[in-house]
Amino acid sequence: MRLSRSIVLLSCGWFGLSQRFIVQSLNVIKLSGVKKIVLIAQDRAAFLHAAPLVSVFRKNGVFEPVLARALDPGSRAEHDALAAAFGLPDALRVIELEPGSPAVETASLMLAFEQLFNEIEPDFVAPGGHDHASLAGALTAAKMGIPVISLDAGLRSYDRAEPEEINRLVIDSVAALHFVSEHSGLYNLMNEGVADERILFVGNTAIDSLVTLIAEANESAVLETLSLAPKKFVTVLLEPESSGNRDLFSKVLESLAATATVLLPGSQPSDEFPDGAPGLRLIDMPGYIDLLRLLKESAFVLTDSAEFEAELTVMNVPCLTLRPTTARPSTVEIGTNVLVAPDEEEILKRASLILSGKQSEKTLIPEKWDGAAAKRIAEVLERGA
Repeated sequence: MRLSRSIVLLSCGWFGLSQRFIVQSLNVIKLSGVKKIVLIAQDRAAFLHAAPLVSVFRKNGVFEPVLARALDPGSRAEHDALAAAFGLPDALRVIELEPGSPAVETASLMLAFEQLFNEIEPDFVAPGGHDHASLAGALTAAKMGIPVISLDAGLRSYDRAEPEEINRLVIDSVAALHFVSEHSGLYNLMNEGVADERILFVGNTAIDSLVTLIAEANESAVLETLSLAPKKFVTVLLEPESSGNRDLFSKVLESLAATATVLLPGSQPSDEFPDGAPGLRLIDMPGYIDLLRLLKESAFVLTDSAEFEAELTVMNVPCLTLRPTTARPSTVEIGTNVLVAPDEEEILKRASLILSGKQSEKTLIPEKWDGAAAKRIAEVLERGA
């Protein structure tokens, strides 16, 4: 019965949702009179989920938003550039991050958030992602009796070895209201026993950020600077801690670089990735706007990171992901994402099809990934203000 009901909710779309469900959701978390919200981010992905909401809240004037971001010193320059792009500097509170183990970081961040929440006295807290700061903020708010709003709720990779998976589960478990970005999130939450009226399907706020930033990215001169032609190169993005896949990547890159220009941002010459190999270009990691342009103009992207799955699907750029699972199955089911881990033969086969122009699979953009998710979220919350 619950599954059939969820199908009805999905089929009727956002504005076809019963007003009763929305009112019930707001009553559950008692949002009447809400004036303050603290959004939380640590990594770039969480910031890009939260920033559009801050912009909408400020524009509407119903809420006073604060975006609290935990930052290490090396991320400050990019943070400042993105904050300026969204026009948010005066809505930000930066928490200096003390690097350590996940437990040490989470504990120190909980203390910082307790102090911040006591100062601001927010009516509710919205973690922007599933990083350590988002987890710490959600736990602190729950302990202090502040309602937690889960953004990008219900995502599951079902890989408990992935740190973000544990954080997703915990954040959703303490949340009073869940804003879902894709159909899988709705199914997952209902299967976990979350009440229907606490789940609202609104879309992906990271795509709102993409819509905001893509015009500036299109004006980037990074291709000219690097003497690259659109769709004539491949971009490879590696997680810093992905040492377990280095041998596989080295073999794949050697094969790819023999027939195509392969861009490897953020890597330095080494025994694994020698500078000067045919077709291989090692460059410093560009800022986010330049990186977005490079990704958009790539023939395809090869990565062991889940960070850009949604954006690449919307930009219709093939993505070969060196992972066995994904928390965003829509990018695989109807989008451009292909899971190829860890299979050298499959990677090279897919790469050859793309580079030769023989890949004819049709892709779609997931429902409500249209740049208006933040407006939908604000509309729900403002009805209770």
